[in-house]
Amino acid sequence: MINVLVCVKQVVDVSQLKTSDGSIQEAMQHAPRKISEFDLNALEEAIRLKEKHGGKVTVLSVGSDVKPMLIKEALAMGADEAYVVSDPEMEGSDGLVTAMVLAEMVRRIKGWDIILCGEASSDEAGYQVGPRLAKELGIPFLAHVTKLELKSGKLLAERALENIVETYDVPLPALFTVGLEINTPRIPSLLMIKASSKKPITYWSLKDLEITVKPALRTIEMKVVKSERKNILIEGNPEEVAEKLVTMLLKEGVIKG
Repeated sequence: MINVLVCVKQVVDVSQLKTSDGSIQEAMQHAPRKISEFDLNALEEAIRLKEKHGGKVTVLSVGSDVKPMLIKEALAMGADEAYVVSDPEMEGSDGLVTAMVLAEMVRRIKGWDIILCGEASSDEAGYQVGPRLAKELGIPFLAHVTKLELKSGKLLAERALENIVETYDVPLPALFTVGLEINTPRIPSLLMIKASSKKPITYWSLKDLEITVKPALRTIEMKVVKSERKNILIEGNPEEVAEKLVTMLLKEGVIKG
């Protein structure tokens, strides 16, 4: 048996952001929320480990306004229970604060073996929470994992780098971050969705955890980067087109002679 904690983040669905003036703060306030794609992969991997070896999957989520429907979505996928910190004081929190709050939640949960996180969030992509959480807890950590296999009480973890694949024998407890390539998250069936309504969700506030938060970073402004194509058409035979293209690239500084 293996008991897995999975950290999931509620993010803005960036594919549905609509703005016309270049500022996206207001657009983000009205855009729909969803679970970060990377976290869905982490949750799917945890459920697969449970299905193969038995155990339990527990979802952890923190934020200023965590939507219950998103937590129920995670439970419908196959998680057994959830712990949530939904506190207005978390507004504007960075990866450091998020890791500190998650660490305090983890300390209050007994009997877990591994923690799985998405290697980044699909909104800010800071790549900070997983390694910071492992440091807070003082446990082994491995990033960019593409395969997990439990053998004799240890996890064999693979990760693919630029031109090599590394394999690690990791003692438990440990924390791993995963990316999109590790699996394809399942879509819950109607039966699974109905069953999720009976699964427990525990809500904590920062006061309950007896901690205060102070972000190390502050977001001042966010803008949409506008890019315009020059739409330059180069005509001629292949030799002429190649010569004109190289000349233009040299002039623009894209390449150096």
